[in-house]
Amino acid sequence: MIYQRQGSVAGAAAELDVAYETARRWLRDAGVELQGRGRPSPGAGAAPVNEMIERYRSGESFVTIASAMDVSPNTVRNRLIDAGEQLRPRPGWKR
Repeated sequence: MIYQRQGSVAGAAAELDVAYETARRWLRDAGVELQGRGRPSPGAGAAPVNEMIERYRSGESFVTIASAMDVSPNTVRNRLIDAGEQLRPRPGWKR
């Protein structure tokens, strides 16, 4: 399996030539148990995902939301993905 061979979602995404989120979703949908993502941000436990979603849908960036909630931009991104939120495409992303 690509995930075991590559050792990460990012590696699998690169091999499949798809976005990280796409590869992660495919792996989760296939029932693959993914590795943990590392240490959470200090404020991660107190950051409500509903507020993150609302702010993201209103056009705020990961960085802006993260700064306001005392978490990392990766925490915001990961919470949005886990909640099933469709992320906005960024310039240069392959679709």
